[in-house]
Amino acid sequence: MEIKDIIALVGIGVTLAVSCATLLYSIRSSRRTSFVNTVTASRLKWIDSLRDKVSEFIAVTTRLLDPKASSDEKNFESLLLQRDTLLHQIVLHLNPNDSEDQRIKALVVQVQQLTDQHSESGELLDTLVTLRDAAGAYLKKEWNRVKKESVRTSF
Repeated sequence: MEIKDIIALVGIGVTLAVSCATLLYSIRSSRRTSFVNTVTASRLKWIDSLRDKVSEFIAVTTRLLDPKASSDEKNFESLLLQRDTLLHQIVLHLNPNDSEDQRIKALVVQVQQLTDQHSESGELLDTLVTLRDAAGAYLKKEWNRVKKESVRTSF
């Protein structure tokens, strides 16, 4: 075997090794990117869902303050059921071990209690604004987290 044949075989071997390494890296990178994209898409759906639930909860609770709503017993009961359903959906969206999540939960429960006690509407409206602002800050934090994750995996 001549030296040029040995060099050709070594070149083929090195090319094969580099190709295999590149293939393994591409498969690993593709799986990781796919996983992160799935998690990111799920987190975006979760953010949208929580935003919708909180805004609907605030709207329904505000509607309960309307004297016209309380005069129609059937409509009032329907609004109460809707409010309570939204309350539980919001709570189930939140992390039971996170203090920020628990603050939102406490505000939602406080709104429910104030509504049930027929508290003055000023206190209830203030609590609703606090809930809206807390949820907005929380959702913004989550949105920034999603953006960081997507930037990290795009390189």
